[in-house]
This record gives sequence, C-alpha cells and structure tokens, in this order.
Amino acid sequence: MRILAIDPGTKRIGLAASDELHLTIRALPVLEATGLAQSAERLAKLIREENFQKVLVGHPLNMDGSVGAAAESAEKIAAAIRSELGKLKHACEVLLWDERLTSFEAEQRLRERGLAKAKAKAFLDSIAAEVLLEDYLHTTEPSQSDEEES
Repeated sequence: MRILAIDPGTKRIGLAASDELHLTIRALPVLEATGLAQSAERLAKLIREENFQKVLVGHPLNMDGSVGAAAESAEKIAAAIRSELGKLKHACEVLLWDERLTSFEAEQRLRERGLAKAKAKAFLDSIAAEVLLEDYLHTTEPSQSDEEES
C-alpha cells in the first residue's frame, strides 16, 4: 500500500510518498497552495493518478495537544480531500497525523545536509512531510528487530 504524506501550509504544501512495501520514502515536489477547494482538487487528482491507498495530513496540534488555527486548517483540507476523492470514486483512507515538531526536525535535517538557508526553504515542506511519514511508519508498523524477537 502506497502512502502519501501531506504537510499543509498557507503558501506551500509539502509532499512525501512511500513505496508499496514501506521500505523507502521520497520527498515529492511541493505544490503551491491555491486555496482550499483548488488545492484539495489537485491533491485528490494526484492521489488517484498515483494510486495512493492512504493519505496522512499533518495535524499541527499545539504543544499542549489543543487544536489551534493551523490544526483547524489541516482538518478542513483533510475533509476537502475526502470529498474530492469521493467525487473521483477513489477509495482512500485520509487520516490526520500529529505533526508536532516535524518542521523542527526537517530544519535540523536540512542543516545537517549543509544547504544554504535560502535553498533549504524550498525543500523544508517536503522534508517535513518525509518526517511525518517516517513517524507514522515507525509508530504503526513493527520494526524488523521486533519481528526477529518473535
């Protein structure tokens, strides 16, 4: 099952995808955010064309776990994607996934790669989506060492 991770933003939407076996994750080019309806329509078309079976939408809760404006916006984009996928008759699970600290982790990774700050900004949203997808896979799937112990 291929999974798409979405890091929604007001200017850019970061994307990352897994392979079918969840062995690799790759950042995809960012999409420019073009308003809720148009962004959801573009994302749903991508999801259908690339045959993703699961979509994770980053849910930026506040550090205390409460829902703020950014989390509400993520909830709206997830609902809009579900609606667009329904129109396209593409069965796909769309989940909200807690993304607290993914941007911080993404910034650290870009610094480690030695990218200049201006160049790094272009990659930040997709790297944040990579971190989101990695977190999901590490949280929901047993690691190989867990399987070896069984």
